[in-house]
Amino acid sequence: MFAVSRMLSESRPGVRQAAGRSPWDVAALGSPQLASYAGVVTVTELADVQGVDYSAAPVVILSAKLGGLEDIPPGVAAVLTAAPVDLLSHIAIRARQTGVLLAAMPDPAGWEALVARAGQGVKIEVVGEEVKVSESELGAAAASSSSSSSSGAASSSSGAPKLTLVPKADTADWLVTPDKYAPGVVGGKSSSLAKLGVSPAIASFGAAVPASTALPFNAFEKALAADPATNASVTAALSALAAADAAGDAAARRAALDAMRSTIAYDLKMPDDLVAPLAAAATAYGGTCAPADVYQAVKKVWASKWNERAFLSRKACGVSDDSLHMATLLMEVVPAEHAFVLHTANPLTGNAGEVFGEVCVGLGEALVGNEPGSALSFTAAKTPGAVPIVKSLPSKPIAHRAPYTTMIARSDSNGEDLEGFAGAGLYDSVTVVPTEEQVVSYADEPLVWDDARRTRLMSRLAELAVAVEAEMGCPQDIEGCVVGEHIYVLQSRNQVL
Repeated sequence: MFAVSRMLSESRPGVRQAAGRSPWDVAALGSPQLASYAGVVTVTELADVQGVDYSAAPVVILSAKLGGLEDIPPGVAAVLTAAPVDLLSHIAIRARQTGVLLAAMPDPAGWEALVARAGQGVKIEVVGEEVKVSESELGAAAASSSSSSSSGAASSSSGAPKLTLVPKADTADWLVTPDKYAPGVVGGKSSSLAKLGVSPAIASFGAAVPASTALPFNAFEKALAADPATNASVTAALSALAAADAAGDAAARRAALDAMRSTIAYDLKMPDDLVAPLAAAATAYGGTCAPADVYQAVKKVWASKWNERAFLSRKACGVSDDSLHMATLLMEVVPAEHAFVLHTANPLTGNAGEVFGEVCVGLGEALVGNEPGSALSFTAAKTPGAVPIVKSLPSKPIAHRAPYTTMIARSDSNGEDLEGFAGAGLYDSVTVVPTEEQVVSYADEPLVWDDARRTRLMSRLAELAVAVEAEMGCPQDIEGCVVGEHIYVLQSRNQVL
């Protein structure tokens, strides 16, 4: 396999050149009004610079790998990587949302040439598929200062949208059903699914929305109030966090966040009157899931409010911790054969008449988390009868699958799925029983070998995208899965253009 891998790496540049393709893959064009991006080349893993502020001296990050869930720090003009990037992964959505150029250079020789520029001030221009990197005539120091004034990239990425969140509306119920999903009670994820679940257009198309129930925004505060000892520990952790953040001590801030998550996830006791509602939900959506196991997953969702990238994102967007509330959506895990993400307007070109989709084998974690390999990607015109165009075939080596029928606790905060801010992947969704990883056998995978079946699936997904967009009234970012001939919509939110 090592020899095969080397052969593929060596042959890829020649194949792409023979096909008239650039060695670059652009995942996010950054700010459309910018002709170029400038900064000092900094070689580091993006995951290692979470919380760093480059606004005073903008940089071009060279990150050999991308985990898919990282945030892009303020002052980053561009992120270049040696790893393939799924266009609809969380990291690509964040890059487009913050006006940062994101592009992949998988060619080893091309990547080495980029790394050799470490410490240089560079200017980057995108012409079609080609990304042109040239040394700035101004030099590294001047490039840093000129980037924010002439290119606007620094202000674009550091000027995160200032958000105003819907305040929570307290409810006496531990669990609410879709007919009670409302602003202030649950977030946009639950509300959009409730709307699609009763849509005649979606039903007539043949798609389904899994049944669900949700713990409302004030459930966490109720659980905390019922456990005085844990409440005191949380208060102490909050004080430590505030002190570390005020002092600019990243290590102490990270330790305080870790302590907060651990306290919530492992110390918070389940209120006695929550046992029966969770047992009923487990019976309805998860088969044999025990209430204690469901509650453990819920607590991990609550605790994800305090992961580092979410904390830093709130700070950048001017959102106080007290105004961010976590609802939790409980659903059965659909045993997906394939998972998909659809954007009803092409995310690279902005073409509102063209759907862009990506499909992977198994659950969608491999796709939205930008795991190694490529998804099946395609475009499809919204005109009736249009034949989808395949952009890449699937090659992700690992598929995620649920070992048996179980439940998932999904984050549904009031700080995500907002107008102009998707918040993709900031907060966690947790399966009650962990998913399993399986090696994909593409020799038996119809997405690769069965052209008629693949084309039919892409056409159905494009038609679904059009139907969901019509129901929701604006371009949509849709997640779902396929089981046999059945298509399930798991999420739809306004697409950030």
